Amino acid sequence: MIQEATPEDIDELFPLWQELMQHHQSQHKVFRCKPNHDQALKAELLTRLKAKDTQVYVYEKDGDWIGMIICQLRQSIKGFVLQRKGYIAETIVKAGFRNQGIGQELFEAARNWLHDKGADHIELQVAVKNNKALDFWQQQGFETITRHLVLVLDDKK
Repeated sequence: MIQEATPEDIDELFPLWQELMQHHQSQHKVFRCKPNHDQALKAELLTRLKAKDTQVYVYEKDGDWIGMIICQLRQSIKGFVLQRKGYIAETIVKAGFRNQGIGQELFEAARNWLHDKGADHIELQVAVKNNKALDFWQQQGFETITRHLVLVLDDKK
């Protein structure tokens, strides 16, 4: 069952978000967290839960939250034809529950919310080493139009 998360749900939602953060740790240095990072990550998630034009959906099954998607409505460049950008910020379905249609249901909820808010397109980013996520999003109709490049300036840390 899909439901909207609120700031009051932070303690239930945070373990899901931590799982997402952990999943990305090995994919690139840009995703790595500092030791004892829980407070900073929890504060960031709470900020997102409170943000204007942001919606967080969770998938609940038997009292357990097993999936989450964060979507936002963002203004794009005024001179562009498509200027009301929907953005999928984070998505996760717990490992034991994948390939059951939960991610698709979460995306449908996000897409409907973004459409109702006036978005004229949806964008997202996928880690290049996350092939399963890339396959999932392509199955939803997304296509690669740019590549997000990163240069780590101080590789000593």
